[in-house]
Amino acid sequence: MFSFNHVSISTDNLEKSLEFYKKFGFKIKKEYHDKMIDIVMVSLENMILEIFHYHQEEKPLPEHSKNLEVDLKTVGNKHFGLGVKNIEKAKKFVEENNLNDSDIIINKGRLGKPYFFIKDPNGILMEIIEED
Repeated sequence: MFSFNHVSISTDNLEKSLEFYKKFGFKIKKEYHDKMIDIVMVSLENMILEIFHYHQEEKPLPEHSKNLEVDLKTVGNKHFGLGVKNIEKAKKFVEENNLNDSDIIINKGRLGKPYFFIKDPNGILMEIIEED
C-alpha cells in the first residue's frame, strides 16, 4: 500500500546545493519558483530529494545537528543515506571531488555494514553505506 516517496531539506544556497547533489548523480525532476520560495525535486534512481530555498532569511542548521554523535541523541530526523557497492571507491570519489570538509573515516556499523558520513554545503549529514 505504501512506498517511500522523498526526503526534504532546506538550503541557504540552492545553486551550491544542486551542484553538490548533482555530483552524486541526482538529476532535476521538477521545479517550482515564486517570489518567496524555490523548490527543486532531484532524483537518484528511486530516491527523491526535495530541496527548499526560502528567499527570506533562513535559520541555519543548529550546531548539534552537524555532529553525528550529539545529534543522534536528539529526537527527529538524523540523516539520509546513499548506498554504494564499494565503500573504498565511494570514499575515493568523495575525496577526489572535494565533497567532504574533514578526513573520512570508514566505520563498521553495529549491523555489520561499512559506512562513513559527510556533510552537504549546509552541514546536513549524509551517510554513504555499502550495500549487500
